[in-house]
Amino acid sequence: MKRRIELLAPGGDIDSIKAAIAAGADAIYCGLNRFNARNRAANISFEDLNGVIHLAHGQGCKVFLTLNIIIVGSEIPALIKLLNQLVNTGIDGVIIQDFGLFYLVSKQFKSLEIHASTQLNTHNKGQIKFLSRLRAGRVNLSRELNIDEIKALTLAGHKKNMLTEVFVHGSYCLSFSGICYLSSVHGGNSGNRGRCSQPCRDRYLTTPEGKDFPLNLKDNSAY
Repeated sequence: MKRRIELLAPGGDIDSIKAAIAAGADAIYCGLNRFNARNRAANISFEDLNGVIHLAHGQGCKVFLTLNIIIVGSEIPALIKLLNQLVNTGIDGVIIQDFGLFYLVSKQFKSLEIHASTQLNTHNKGQIKFLSRLRAGRVNLSRELNIDEIKALTLAGHKKNMLTEVFVHGSYCLSFSGICYLSSVHGGNSGNRGRCSQPCRDRYLTTPEGKDFPLNLKDNSAY
């Protein structure tokens, strides 16, 4: 059965959120100042979130909140407080990487729809089945997959009543989703904590005469 493709756009700040809604996005994803894999983005405050949801829903646009980092134990109390607030906002879903958070939301915050982040590196049917048991309603597939692999995992997801999602434009990451430690090793900035410094985009030369930088965005016509 064919399903309508949904256009999900990023909202790194209020202006980009408004632009995405005005341009006709079916949904947007955005993050707060904590628990968000885009730590260096402007992001939005919790006070802004209700207004964003009201604006988006008025235009038939859904809003998903990113909680897509690895959570450490000391953050659990603040995270539970946030989840208690989110259940009263009308948010359409939360995007999660951490399995502990998956368990917490699936057991204690059942009104929140769970989306599996691309940071989980979902690339096989076994993972799809496992995520369905954790009550994921949607999975953002690993960015390293080809079209045939995406088709196969989408079919597997639909059999479990799960939607699938893929990136088609944006951040050009060549490392395996969610398991890249280059930024951590290079400068102590963990990509799994929202602080990726993107060292893969530096200008590395393979030969003394090299003039092309294949990991650089401009050399791949990406943005």
